[in-house]
Amino acid sequence: PSSDQRTGEVPYIKVSDLRAGLVNINPSNMIPLPLAEKFWKSDKSGMNPYDLISPMRASKNIGEFCILMPGQEQIVLTKEVMILRAKEGSPISQFYLMWALSLKAVQKQWERIIFMQTNREDVGKRILEILLPFPKKSSTMSKVEKPFRKYYETMEENRSEFVNSLSESPFKFHIHLSA
Repeated sequence: PSSDQRTGEVPYIKVSDLRAGLVNINPSNMIPLPLAEKFWKSDKSGMNPYDLISPMRASKNIGEFCILMPGQEQIVLTKEVMILRAKEGSPISQFYLMWALSLKAVQKQWERIIFMQTNREDVGKRILEILLPFPKKSSTMSKVEKPFRKYYETMEENRSEFVNSLSESPFKFHIHLSA
């Protein structure tokens, strides 16, 4: 959306908003709900809590994955990002994916693909060339993903507690942290 359309309630996320493992909502880039629904082709974005998002081009943070936190699902993303989600019923969780995609060996594979591509359509197919470690035991998977799961779930618990305390306050606040 053009700058004149950024006066609404739905966050428009650009690649520069994807930093340090998180989707950072910029209150100056909000679009009206009807425009968001036009982009979504629905009344919902189709995003899920803990989806992984990465810039595919046009930024220094290409290939760095971020996690979409609960309450942030109703967003509009620039076309220059990739969204990854573990398949329903898969033994892999979003937290395991984040762990695996954060490994230096995996990042080197990702960089090889991402920096040699000139259009983002090729990147989406070529990510399938990346080899991820897959432990034989589910207990190993749980062990390696545990710090990632704990970090993001604890962050969500704290955010939720903070937002609830603000809503129960007699004062009104202007903080965009989702519902």
